[in-house]
Amino acid sequence: MTKIIIENIKTINDLLLFSSAYQEGKIILNITKIATHLNKDRKTVKKYLKGQVPKQTRQRIKYLDEHRRYIKEVLTDKYQSFDYMDHLFKYLKEERQITCSRSTLNRYIRSDEELNQLFNRKQTDSFTMRFETEPGYQAQFDIKEKIKLIDQHGNEIKAYIPTLTLSWSRYNHRILTIDTKVETLLSFLAASFEEIGGVPKELVIDNLKQFVEKPRYQDKAALLTTKFEEFCRDYNIKVKPCMPYRPQTKGETETQNKIVERLKNYNGKYEDIVAMHEKLEKINQEDNDSISQATKFPRVFLLEKEKGDLNPLPPKEIRVKYHLSLNEVYVSKESMISYQSNKYSVPKKFIGLKVGRLIVRDELHIYYNNKIITTHKITNHLLNIKKEHELIYPKLKTKTLENDHEMIIHEMRHIKYD
Repeated sequence: MTKIIIENIKTINDLLLFSSAYQEGKIILNITKIATHLNKDRKTVKKYLKGQVPKQTRQRIKYLDEHRRYIKEVLTDKYQSFDYMDHLFKYLKEERQITCSRSTLNRYIRSDEELNQLFNRKQTDSFTMRFETEPGYQAQFDIKEKIKLIDQHGNEIKAYIPTLTLSWSRYNHRILTIDTKVETLLSFLAASFEEIGGVPKELVIDNLKQFVEKPRYQDKAALLTTKFEEFCRDYNIKVKPCMPYRPQTKGETETQNKIVERLKNYNGKYEDIVAMHEKLEKINQEDNDSISQATKFPRVFLLEKEKGDLNPLPPKEIRVKYHLSLNEVYVSKESMISYQSNKYSVPKKFIGLKVGRLIVRDELHIYYNNKIITTHKITNHLLNIKKEHELIYPKLKTKTLENDHEMIIHEMRHIKYD
């Protein structure tokens, strides 16, 4: 009988078919042979023949299962990028209002083979020595370069994120720029000092060509550029350039640079560059409100204590010369500004507001509150309108106009806005 049963069973669950007969003594079986055939323990085989089936583990529904499809979508999106689990966690909290912990999300991703393969975590963490300083003594300056940001229309922007970090409080000030001209960087530093309400005594910088002509070595001081040296004199600040190939000296900003990688999480979702500014402001506020791992206090809390130890700001007439030199103009009701008798579009939210105009080589850069809101190539065209500014024209029902300029002017008179 044992031989017949062995020939007809493939899994241990098949023994349940013979359980009643075995218990009633109608069949006698060789437990050892069956156990060997199924590669199971003799006790396990006996339990099944007696009908003692172990309780099946219930397939538990995981909280994040309902979000799995969305998680896969963002991890496979051609624009969005997630280099850190923290960034994915914060993104899902913001966009899907998930209520689980970061560690739960991490376990869920790591236990799912497909999601784990899609998530590319950077493995470049390295040890960086902390340099503790007195309140108000030191700040560190760095630039996160060439972050590729993409709006809803597929337009790519190569962004730069200059960052100033106070070494004691770890408070950060960041903005988004599209260039690293010396005027742009000095304007950022001037605005940063005004935001924190004072000037640190020492500024640690990298060997940026905009600031440093010859780098610092062990036996030689760095040679600063004329403009930066003048800025430091005006602000009564001592400069400490890093030695080449030793970025650890500037550890706080090097660490903080990964915060702005979150901007790439929203690639393809931005309405325009203005939305990129708004997202960076939100990220920066969250960062400063959060507790620093180094100090165990919120950065914004320690900033209030550090302000009293900062040097005072220079007089306004000195500070203003480092602000961007902008030609201010009003945005017309057609959402345009004028330059050399031609019209250039801006986002409709700025209609009626005063914006700043700056010429950079063959480009027109337009600012609001010292933040760039759009750029245009300077042309000889009467109208220069970007698609993303969504200036909507009704279809003409009149006769065809012979002159292109006449048609454009005719359409301009009938612009409608959402």
